[in-house]
Amino acid sequence: MEVLCLGILVADIVAKPIEKMPEKGRLQLVDTMELHTGGCASNTGYALNKLGISTGLMGKVGVDGFGDFFIQHMSGSGLDARGIKRTSSVNTSATMVMVSADGERTFFHYLGANAELSYDDLDLDIVREASILHIAARF
Repeated sequence: MEVLCLGILVADIVAKPIEKMPEKGRLQLVDTMELHTGGCASNTGYALNKLGISTGLMGKVGVDGFGDFFIQHMSGSGLDARGIKRTSSVNTSATMVMVSADGERTFFHYLGANAELSYDDLDLDIVREASILHIAARF
């Protein structure tokens, strides 16, 4: 692989349009709600892959539906996901993205598995396979 992107992996739940928060205990309808992959390592890796560059990801997700989605989406898009570790101690990092009609975004974020990522989670054999290591996180 040419580039290995190491770092933040996030499941993004995007809802729009959000013009106001509902009153406590009430429901507010939206036009669309979608699930996407996000995070600085995955965004970079996904973009490089779209440009035809052989790319892999390394990071940590939970043993949950968001983690399943994340790995399936990235693998299905042609990225090497062997470096993604799973943990059952916390869930996959996730962000609720609320987009207003004018495009302004507001976020709620859960650190999850990204907060647990450590040196012990790195597979150095996979790192050695890459020509470039892109570190997209603060450790």
